[in-house]
Amino acid sequence: MKQKISKTQLIDSVYNSVPNVQLKQVDAIVNAFLNEASNKLSQGVALEMRGFGSFEILASKSNIKDIDENTGKANKTYRVKFNAGKKLKENLKKLKMDDIHEDK
Repeated sequence: MKQKISKTQLIDSVYNSVPNVQLKQVDAIVNAFLNEASNKLSQGVALEMRGFGSFEILASKSNIKDIDENTGKANKTYRVKFNAGKKLKENLKKLKMDDIHEDK
């Protein structure tokens, strides 16, 4: 399995990279950002963060098992699509396979 970072680890990493900010403040900001991003996506609003990427909601094709028995209509399911931004793509091009650690 490839290396993962948890939200707590991400918060700690941001905290360590920003001087003169309390851990509670970083935690609150990261959680507020994630909640707001989730709320906007749930409303069908696309998110664009230049350099990083964009998130948008797409309706998945209905499956026979997704048909509502009462109405006979297909229940749409939704998924989030992520497109990497220019800067992220450039950074990924520099990535070497040796940089991706495998858990044992």
